[in-house]
Amino acid sequence: MRNIGTDSSTCANVNKNVASGRKTNDVDAITATNVDVSAGTGGEESAVLVNVGGRGDAIVFSNEVESVPSLDEESDDDDDEDSWNSESEDEEEDVDEEFDELFAERLRILADCRALKNLAEAFLHPEQPVKAIPTTFGRNYFDRPSAPAVMDDEDADEEAEILEDVENLKKAARAYLHPEVGVRVEDTTLFGRNYFERPSAPEVETFEEAEERAKILAEAATLKKLAVDYMHPEVGVRKVDGEMFGRNYFNRYSAPETEEDEFADERAEALAEAAALKKLAVNYLHPEKSVSVEDATLFGRNY
Repeated sequence: MRNIGTDSSTCANVNKNVASGRKTNDVDAITATNVDVSAGTGGEESAVLVNVGGRGDAIVFSNEVESVPSLDEESDDDDDEDSWNSESEDEEEDVDEEFDELFAERLRILADCRALKNLAEAFLHPEQPVKAIPTTFGRNYFDRPSAPAVMDDEDADEEAEILEDVENLKKAARAYLHPEVGVRVEDTTLFGRNYFERPSAPEVETFEEAEERAKILAEAATLKKLAVDYMHPEVGVRKVDGEMFGRNYFNRYSAPETEEDEFADERAEALAEAAALKKLAVNYLHPEKSVSVEDATLFGRNY
């Protein structure tokens, strides 16, 4: 109950912040009761108290009683406000869903960009160590159950030393068997004294004199071979190169006709018999000639 002036009335939820004048809040339901109140002496209109239910409170004076809307109009306004609030809430929910989707898509794109950046950095800078999260772990590739057997460090070092020794021995054997191969200096810092240009080395010919001497010896060898071929025709011709070939002198197209082997043998026998008969006739016709012994092993008794 609140007393204003000399009149009393009932009022629910009157706003306590009203200091002077009037204050109007949202009203859900207004129940107005017109009360005619006259002052005791002056007959002036006093304030009319209006019961206000719901969330808001209002004080309406006597000159504003006619401006209070009816209950039906207030209910229509409330329905419109509720529908507008529901529509606005639906729109806000739709906007929130679209914003959440866009925000999630943005986060995924940024995560992909960050992963691509890390991959590019790891590819361009292999010298940097691998940064791992302490909670991550993995299996060792070399210690896995299916990994091939590996040697210990000591065995591997010993095998490397053995292979190095074998390589050095191979190199020494090759240098011994092939002295014509020049010495290859693997280290440019290595140097030594020249064996042929040392102070105690014997005198050697110059390069020009050595070439002239080689030419003279080659010509002498050729002349020697020619003399041997001339003095010993019974020696067969030796082919130095298998690709060399020549035309047969006796089977050439311009060669004279020759007898066959059988006719040649028969002709040789006939000539030998003729020579023997000739010799016998000469000895018979010329007894004054002494007997010439062709074979020293022949001997006979003097008649």
